[in-house]
Amino acid sequence: MDSNNTSSTKVDVYAIVTNRIIELLETGTVPWKKPWIDNGIPANLLSKRPYRGINLWLLLSLNYERNLFLTWDQLKKIGASVKQGEHGHVVIYWKAAKKKEDATDDEKKIPILRYYKVFNISQCRDIPETITEPLVQREHNSIAECEAIINGMPNSPLLIFTGNQAFYDIEKDHVVLPSLKKFKSSEGYYSTLFHELVHSTGSEKRLNRNTITNMFEHGGDAYSMEELIAELGSAYLSSFTGILKSEELKNSAAYIKGWLSKLKDDKRFIVQASGMAQRAVDFILNQPNLESESKDEAV
Repeated sequence: MDSNNTSSTKVDVYAIVTNRIIELLETGTVPWKKPWIDNGIPANLLSKRPYRGINLWLLLSLNYERNLFLTWDQLKKIGASVKQGEHGHVVIYWKAAKKKEDATDDEKKIPILRYYKVFNISQCRDIPETITEPLVQREHNSIAECEAIINGMPNSPLLIFTGNQAFYDIEKDHVVLPSLKKFKSSEGYYSTLFHELVHSTGSEKRLNRNTITNMFEHGGDAYSMEELIAELGSAYLSSFTGILKSEELKNSAAYIKGWLSKLKDDKRFIVQASGMAQRAVDFILNQPNLESESKDEAV
């Protein structure tokens, strides 16, 4: 049984996360192609706050019936405990550490990646029934929700429906997309549109993401980073609206092999891309720029 305490030894948190994602990909599971519409978005049971960035995909990949989690300290606080033989799951967060500059001796805060562990409610016993509310399947219209997101995006690019290719034109700030009738399904249409809208958030007048603004060459590291950002962002929005559940998922061997190669070459790749994808989604959904998980907030 694991406790929730952060390790005091020097641990490569990037490697922990990346190795887990690699492990999933090598079994044919693409973590960001996991819908949460039935089981709920992974969230902390007490604070109700959803997990963000890479934490979302890490916890979603565990396939629990209900995506509700607690820290070790929270379990003790409510008088609950962990079942014998159960192990905690990694959640990362950023901690501000002070670094002294040699020249001025001034203190400068730098963010350091740390982790702690959480437990799914199914791994625990004696959780008060008043805390665990029954799972309610919300009524929703996936297509209407997709349209609401598109229409509600602030400072959105111009959408042009023409041709047979989908892309974001940074110079004109246009998203170009074939018409809906050219897609095999509405779900495929909206997930493609979400992908291009995530690209558009990188514009200088939005989030000013250098993987977009500097127009890196096709196939380069920055290009790959931007593509994963768009993949993760589109997957989030597709699951948020419920279309990922019904969309035909094509996790080909070549597709998985491509991402495996990138992750094995750069252990920071998936963590950084997930953070930028989360900011892109926040922008599209017109949500405040929330900070990543903090252990002090027990989320």
